[in-house]
Amino acid sequence: MDARAFDDCEDLVSLYFPLSMSDDAVEFTIENLPYAIGHICVWDRPYVDEVYDVNEYWYDEDKVTTDEFGVEYTNEGRRLLTATRPSLIGKDYRVPDGVLTICDRAFLGTNDYLELSVPRSIKVIGDYLFGREGGKIVIRD
Repeated sequence: MDARAFDDCEDLVSLYFPLSMSDDAVEFTIENLPYAIGHICVWDRPYVDEVYDVNEYWYDEDKVTTDEFGVEYTNEGRRLLTATRPSLIGKDYRVPDGVLTICDRAFLGTNDYLELSVPRSIKVIGDYLFGREGGKIVIRD
């Protein structure tokens, strides 16, 4: 986990680490947090089923839908694939309720700092999500 992963985080009640994360990596992460966390847990089983592996592209291209901002979804809207027209997104984007997965590099083509509002339903967020200006993820209630 990157030392800057929590830079813009203002309030974190609990933090869950995957069982596969090494003790050294957990210790490094805890030592680099900007403030204390009340509750730290370790997952004792996979967080999502294997079908939601963010790096697997198992979808049927005939079932891909695209929203008005050029963002592609599959698996009945539960999996966000990529932003095909990042210039339409602007500086913020609201991921619809019910989305479980955001794939790797989904917003890599964006040019501006992007605030990504995601629903509590989210289970997996891929790597290298934002473009060169970066961004932040806000989990909404």
